[in-house]
This record gives sequence, C-alpha cells and structure tokens, in this order.
Amino acid sequence: MKKILALILMLGLVAAPLSASAHPGRTDANGGHTCRTNCAKWGLKDGEYHYHNGGSTKTTSAPTTKATQPAPTKPATTKPAQNKLPGTLKVTVTKVVDGDTFKAKVNGKEESIRLIGVDTPETVHPNKTVQPYGPEASAYTKKRLNGQTVTLEFDVQQRDKYGRLLAYVWLGNAKNPKAEMFNQTLVKEGYAQVATFPPNVKYTDSFVKLQKQAREAGKGLWANK
Repeated sequence: MKKILALILMLGLVAAPLSASAHPGRTDANGGHTCRTNCAKWGLKDGEYHYHNGGSTKTTSAPTTKATQPAPTKPATTKPAQNKLPGTLKVTVTKVVDGDTFKAKVNGKEESIRLIGVDTPETVHPNKTVQPYGPEASAYTKKRLNGQTVTLEFDVQQRDKYGRLLAYVWLGNAKNPKAEMFNQTLVKEGYAQVATFPPNVKYTDSFVKLQKQAREAGKGLWANK
C-alpha cells in the first residue's frame, strides 16, 4: 500500500510542471502564449509567457520579431532650375524661325527667343496650315534680324512653358530713347497683332495703340479687314 501511495505521489510531482504547459489556451506561432487568468492554478505568474508541448515556462516576455528595414528608395530627382538672366542681354541672331521667333547664342548656348506681346501669322506650326500674311511677316523678320546683334530686354517671366526665352528685342541700345523695339515695329507695320500674356505686360499699352493705328491704316494683315 505504501508503495502505491509513493508511486502516486511521484506521478503527481511529474505531472505538476507538465500541467503548466498543458492548460487550455491558443498558442502563437512560437508555440506559446502569455498567461492572463488563473495563472497560479497552472503554476505560473500573472503575465508570464510560456511554451506548450514541452517548451520552457521561464520566458517572462513574448518573443519579438526582428524589425525589417524598409527598402531603400531612390531620391526624388527634380529638373535643375535655369539661371535667371540679367534684365538686358546682347545677342547675335543666328536663325529666324518665323515672324515672332528666332534663335541666338546666349551664354554659349543656342536659345529660342519668342517676342513678347505680339503674334505673327503661323508659317511653321506643326498642327496649323500657313496663315495669311505669315510668309510676309517671316520674310520681314529675316530681313531685319538675321545675323544682327540685338539687345534682349526681359520682363517678369523670362521663359514660357516650352523653355523659350521671352523678350522685347531692341535694335541698338535699349536705353536710347531713339532705339527701335522690333516688337513694336511688327505691330506698327501690320505684320503682327497684339497678344498679351501676363505677367509680361510692360509695353502692352503701346502695342495696343500701335495696332489701332495699323488697323485704321489698313496695313499688312489688316489690309482686307
């Protein structure tokens, strides 16, 4: 009888630690969990993390997973800003594109220059046919500007959305009261009409006045209007 009792006692001692790992409750991916209720009943402390199925019961905090480093991202690339040019600049015309656009060397680079405030009829537009009086305006600009050294005067906005320089074009010194502004000449002689695009409006009033005079005189593109 004593042997039987001793055997039962030994079995009880062996079962005690096993019961701590065999009590009910869901386990995580590591095969364990944290005790929340009735912990003493299972031989555990409140909040003690332990393993089931023979794992250690001495872990006091839940295992942590190694933080993964985010994938490196490429730095955002922005188009470098073009340097702002001085208020006036002397250049030599290398090619006339049409009545209101030409090319010239600016700081060693060939640039397209679009005359501010005026618009001549189209001759080289990719989506438009040649417009009336366009060839005459283009020929006049070639005759007056090709190969000439001119002074560019800039307004508030120096470039348009196409990257072209926007300028008033002076034949001679822009500061000379008697100097000729070619933008005004095109309007005065009827080769162009006024086209205002803020914020470049410095000479708009004079353009409008010259256009009125050309229209009343029936010059150029206003001949049959």
